Amino acid sequence: MALFYFNLFYLMPTFLKKRDGVLFLSILIVLVFIVSFFNSGFHQYFNEGRDFGMRPPPFPGDRPPDWPMGELRPPMMMFGGPTFSSLLITIIVVGLSSLLVVLDDWTKTQAEKQEQQLQKVAAELTALKLQISPHFLFNTLNNIRWLVRSKSERAEDAVVKLSHLLRYILYQTETDQVDLEKEIKHLTDFIDLQKMRLVNPDSFSLSIEGDLTGKSIVPLLLLPLVENFFKHGDFTSSFQNKIEISVSEHQLVLKSENRIALSDEKENGIGLNNVKRRLSLHYPDRHVLKYSDKNSVYYQELELILGQL
Repeated sequence: MALFYFNLFYLMPTFLKKRDGVLFLSILIVLVFIVSFFNSGFHQYFNEGRDFGMRPPPFPGDRPPDWPMGELRPPMMMFGGPTFSSLLITIIVVGLSSLLVVLDDWTKTQAEKQEQQLQKVAAELTALKLQISPHFLFNTLNNIRWLVRSKSERAEDAVVKLSHLLRYILYQTETDQVDLEKEIKHLTDFIDLQKMRLVNPDSFSLSIEGDLTGKSIVPLLLLPLVENFFKHGDFTSSFQNKIEISVSEHQLVLKSENRIALSDEKENGIGLNNVKRRLSLHYPDRHVLKYSDKNSVYYQELELILGQL
């Protein structure tokens, strides 16, 4: 018992941290033999006079008178004495205490790795969320600049809507999930802001169907998709660019269809990459994102399993 607890609380943890296996095994082997021989001597001392060893049978002339003819004692077995038994028990005891320390260390290591992974994911999500704000602000300010240059009366209204959107980003998106109704309201405000610069407002349509109450979604998840829709869309022709949002049970489906504007501008698609990464982190195996372009028309569809408030 003394060796068990000594190895459990001091010897094994100390050398496990130092990673000095040779010294640990050397000390452990010495202790095992010391304890084994001590236990064996202790055992034999209190059982003195009893024959615990296995010895060979005596010669026939030395056979006691009361020993029946033909009966022999069992032959001596190798390592059959109390010393070997004590050594075996000591090794088992040391092995169990060492195994407990190793299992405890492995459990702590796995917990630390998981905590580090969670912290890494949380930091990445924070960085992704912060990345949205400058990207969104950059596009929106460009729209307001266009309204100001064109001396539109809607410029003041655009600044007011922008302040509402910034307030939402700063104060309503600190949690991992937000009310779906608030998120869609924020999205429609952004769409209204984008519509102010359209030369042909009839070239765009928005439809929202389904019950939005009692459901939650990751904040600012849909915004980059809508941003790209307006940024790269052509709203000068008679083509009907459209965004459709439908909610049924716990599923949200966003579909968009827009004619691609003729532009030489090349960008890395920060918004779309942001959405992909956030979907993989927040909705693994609970989303489908598809997009394609055909005949200068860009199609996009997102299916998402929503959470509950």
